[in-house]
Amino acid sequence: MDDLVASPTSTESPAPHALSPLQAICLTNDYIALNHGDLGMFATLFFGVLDPNTGTLTYVNGGHEPLQLLDPQGQVRWELKPTGPALGIVPHARFMVQQTKLIPGEVLLGYTDGITEARAVNAEFFTKAQLLKSLPQPIESAEMLLEQIMQQVLQHTQFAKKWDDITLLAVRRQPDPEEK
Repeated sequence: MDDLVASPTSTESPAPHALSPLQAICLTNDYIALNHGDLGMFATLFFGVLDPNTGTLTYVNGGHEPLQLLDPQGQVRWELKPTGPALGIVPHARFMVQQTKLIPGEVLLGYTDGITEARAVNAEFFTKAQLLKSLPQPIESAEMLLEQIMQQVLQHTQFAKKWDDITLLAVRRQPDPEEK
């Protein structure tokens, strides 16, 4: 549990001195690796900046589960795979900045491994395949998407003990008014 407390402090320390988000990520990675590497401490990270006017998403994925870019019908159009390792694994690691575009009506779906590793009473995982199968078609709203996924995860796990965080994030770019 102490690792969870130390990690937020670590991500705040070097960032004010950075000139860009990428530099902040690199400095945070080095801080964790050099000051807490002997503890085996690390953190996955997804950092993104979305321009709501153009739909351009500029991002760095530091070892996090790939985020899913879903079309309005609930089909995966793109996976935002890691562009670098988890923070703290290796000092002076390289992270790449990537860009993609959310088309009106698309949804960016992120989740922690607590979703895909949620276990049923019989120890069976709620897999990525089950997650993707549980997506509503079409996607009416980000809220509805999250509710449906959580309903499926809770139905899968029932009364099984939770071992990890279960976190979901959905960002939907509003559809064009003439497409509604």
